[in-house]
Amino acid sequence: MDPNSFPISSLVAPFFLLFALIRVPTTLCVDDPRYSNCSTMIRCGSIANIGYPFWGMNRASYCGQPGFELKCEDGVGKITMSQNTLRIFDVNPEQQILKVAREDFWDGYCPRELINTTINFNYFDYGPGLRNLTLFYGCFLPSTSVFIFLTNCTINGATMDVSYATRSVLVDPRPEVCHGSVIVPIYETAAQNLEVNPLTVNDALKGGFELQWNVKDDQCRNCRESDGVCGYNQTTNSFVCFCRDHLSETTCSPTQGTLARPLIFLSAFCRTFW
Repeated sequence: MDPNSFPISSLVAPFFLLFALIRVPTTLCVDDPRYSNCSTMIRCGSIANIGYPFWGMNRASYCGQPGFELKCEDGVGKITMSQNTLRIFDVNPEQQILKVAREDFWDGYCPRELINTTINFNYFDYGPGLRNLTLFYGCFLPSTSVFIFLTNCTINGATMDVSYATRSVLVDPRPEVCHGSVIVPIYETAAQNLEVNPLTVNDALKGGFELQWNVKDDQCRNCRESDGVCGYNQTTNSFVCFCRDHLSETTCSPTQGTLARPLIFLSAFCRTFW
């Protein structure tokens, strides 16, 4: 073939392709605001890099599931379950473990209200290696080695005796017999220490306990591996995968093999230049 007869279109085509790619940011490279918002991790005090299924603070409600809202107060992460506010020590996404302690027992064993520990069993279970600590307020208790007596408490203007037990006991709940009692889970090692050293009761309460959330991680893992961000569809109450420019019920991976290579190229192009 005569070199002088080489088609001009063969030389011009690459420039048209480059021009088209330059215009990509106004179309395919525009991030979905939900993708951007849910890409942001929660950070509060000692806890950081917390994502799905949690939301709150700088993450919108569609970034996580109901029951997983976190708050940050004075640099302390907190989660509310029923009437209990729980301080968060640590979050382990791999093992899906949340280490917490009751906020109302953080400064001692004399809370404003006598409320039992309650968690949302739709999403959480107690972790292993725990034992119930039962605190009795203004109760007439038999003189046995089961109950260990502490100093008095003043609750709502009333001064009352306080005692505790680290093993299951039967106490008459009638008001004339017992003003009230509160059950707080603590670690087994802390319970063993309390049986010989009552002075460690505050340490046992501040030591907290573990909760394990029971959200299946397979969907979220597949979404992340496809360059998506995990979220929640509040209309259908189901998982959703936020992609850069759309949402998906599963992953951001192309479903048609003929489109896979161009889309992967464009995605890499967007991440490189924009």
